[in-house]
Amino acid sequence: MDINYLLMLQNFREATGGVLDTFMEVITKLGETSIVVFFIGLIYWGVNKRQGIFLMFSLYTNRIINGFIKITACVYRPWIRDSRITPLPEAKVDATGYSFPSGHTTNAVSVWGGLAVSTKDGTRIPKWFSAILAVLVLLIGFSRNYLGVHTPQDVVVALIIGSAVLFLISKLMPIIDEHTNMDIWVLLGGVALCVLLILYAALKSYPVDYAADGSVIVEGSKMAVDSFKNAGMGIGFFIGWFIERRFIKFSTDNNTANIIRLILCVLTYAILDHFAGVGADALIAAGLNSGIAKALAEFVCVFYFVAGGPALTELILKFVPIKDR
Repeated sequence: MDINYLLMLQNFREATGGVLDTFMEVITKLGETSIVVFFIGLIYWGVNKRQGIFLMFSLYTNRIINGFIKITACVYRPWIRDSRITPLPEAKVDATGYSFPSGHTTNAVSVWGGLAVSTKDGTRIPKWFSAILAVLVLLIGFSRNYLGVHTPQDVVVALIIGSAVLFLISKLMPIIDEHTNMDIWVLLGGVALCVLLILYAALKSYPVDYAADGSVIVEGSKMAVDSFKNAGMGIGFFIGWFIERRFIKFSTDNNTANIIRLILCVLTYAILDHFAGVGADALIAAGLNSGIAKALAEFVCVFYFVAGGPALTELILKFVPIKDR
């Protein structure tokens, strides 16, 4: 049934000459990790720190859970399951790893859904804007089906998991604030979960299926790279969050400081992200496991995103005369 649904959407694409292709490709990009992380950065560095932390907690917790489920279920992408499925080429390039559940959809729930239910200074955003964000989340999920890179169950389960994580994080954050050392336990628990994901991804067995010519259809080790990356992100986030919370303690209460921090962090993070990718490729070429290399790159980038950039900004701001800071 799921394949028939994708074929129906594919037939619509072909019959209409791809009239919605560009729109769906734009919509689906709003679920890409790089895009949602950039958006979180705008909030975290320059608008509302607490709101940014809420979105990061949701995003990286979902990435960790997504990593566990993907390499446990080991569900192949639709075009691997059925050769009649022809996804749009650009979407297929970004569709890495196993299929179930949809990472783009959990990203969308984490960030756009998280923005819809989070508050700024104790005030919820207008209901009409929350409704728009909810529709955006559903559109991103549907775009994964339309583009032929995910089945309906990939998207539905991702929506459910993402929503559950949002609810749990909304309950966890007040508890952290109310208990002095709760952040230590969250740090230890989060890092332990990420290390477990790395070990699980490295040591578990993966299904091996062969094509008619005897070649392996899907290499499990390559499919597991996304889970390594998710673990690296998670470790970077939890350690960075703890260090920022305990030692850096920057504030987004001053608009001038916010602008300086935003500009500095955006520029330096973009540079670091580029060189982290180059460094990961160099480590892989030198013989390091690709999953570990990617995890290290993600750790460095996310740690800098959460703690390194703000620390650098606080150091620079000590030499900048800003009123009421």
